[in-house]
Amino acid sequence: MAHASSNANTDARCARVSYRPTAQFKPFEWVQGDSLDPSQQSQAAFLNDARDVVQGAQTLIQLLDWDEDRRDAASSDADPAPLFDASQRGSLQRLLSATLGLLHARIEAQCEALT
Repeated sequence: MAHASSNANTDARCARVSYRPTAQFKPFEWVQGDSLDPSQQSQAAFLNDARDVVQGAQTLIQLLDWDEDRRDAASSDADPAPLFDASQRGSLQRLLSATLGLLHARIEAQCEALT
């Protein structure tokens, strides 16, 4: 019976792992706006903010994946408990969604301003 449970845990991990993003983000270099005209400085500031949001979102996704692995391991043996409970994990996922939604809206507004 323990063997069947172990196989189920392994199958669940394999199924979940296949949905993880495979792209690795390199740290962005900030756009230096000192030598730019005022409108370009505004755009450079936006791009720097957007890059920070993308990097933060990617880091949070990696943290949630790591914590999910800890949760799976803790349920099967004596490994450390996960950092987040289901409610906290859900809150962080909603935060990611809202943050990326707001960024998307700002990107769309910037694109419309260019046309």
